[in-house]
Amino acid sequence: MNQTKDSAGNLIIVSNRGPNDFVWQDDHWVVRPASGGLVSMIDPLARQPDVTWFCCVSEAPPASESRAALFTTAADQTDPEHHIVPVPLPSKIYQAYYGTISNEVLWMLQHHLVGQFGYSALDAERHRAWTDGYLEANRRIARAIRESGIKPRVFLIQDYHLYPLPALLREVFPDVPSLHFTHIPFPGFTMLKLIPQSWRDTIFQGLLGADVVGMQTEWDSRRFLGCCEELLGAKVDYKNGTVAARDGRL
Repeated sequence: MNQTKDSAGNLIIVSNRGPNDFVWQDDHWVVRPASGGLVSMIDPLARQPDVTWFCCVSEAPPASESRAALFTTAADQTDPEHHIVPVPLPSKIYQAYYGTISNEVLWMLQHHLVGQFGYSALDAERHRAWTDGYLEANRRIARAIRESGIKPRVFLIQDYHLYPLPALLREVFPDVPSLHFTHIPFPGFTMLKLIPQSWRDTIFQGLLGADVVGMQTEWDSRRFLGCCEELLGAKVDYKNGTVAARDGRL
């Protein structure tokens, strides 16, 4: 794994999935190359010597043994041009964060694959998955970055799995700039009104913790700005693509 010699610090990539999948099999971790557009897009940047990539791994029981082996595996069996830091999440938390919320709610919502009644009657299990899965996973990722001892110079945060993360990192690293990029369509405010207001508030407070919010298309960007205006009452400049955050940042 490459460690930076740049006193300015590392560029930190954060994503749900990294360049390798870590699979617990027959009481040991197996490393497999990951596929997908996000990994392919980021990989050339990730090979630079001053870049560290944090990614999530569903932790296998017994947790303490698998965790120790995970870090050894990441150090010894991945591409030496990558500096990968796996963030182990207990399997129950990971499933709630990734499966129940990220895929079954956010991905579906953002692709407009939601019925007319939306999520107005979410059951208790889904609310627990939001609090104890999605939010908890993002908190653990932020804590892992803080406790790594790696000095960041900028954060590149990827996709809908990590909407709360920019704000969490800003609390710890207030002077480190960050970008959050969403790799799927961004919904309009009518779709976002289908989820609880507390969820919407967390999503937008998280995104507005970033200095730059990136979207796939200009249309997605305009929908994001429209949501900030309609749902938050924020001051929006459509021409320049800016939103006035609560702390005065644009």
